[in-house]
Amino acid sequence: MKYLFIALLLFVCGCTSWHNPGLDPAADEAAVFKKDRDECRERAKKQAHSEPLNDLRRLKSYDTLQDEYAREVRAYKRCMRNKGWIRK
Repeated sequence: MKYLFIALLLFVCGCTSWHNPGLDPAADEAAVFKKDRDECRERAKKQAHSEPLNDLRRLKSYDTLQDEYAREVRAYKRCMRNKGWIRK
């Protein structure tokens, strides 16, 4: 029973998406989201120095790669929040 509850909790908590309450109702939300998402992904990769074509990635340790990924995720979330998107 405990494992069923944990699985259900993870399933429910993992079902979040981005919403922009300040977006013009006439605007196509999917197109605006895609544009903002792509911009934020690029910005986050540049801020975290985690471009996939970086040759030094092979020389980095696992902990360094995880720290780099965490910085990239934080930068992405910060960028999306600055553009008005929130998680629901």
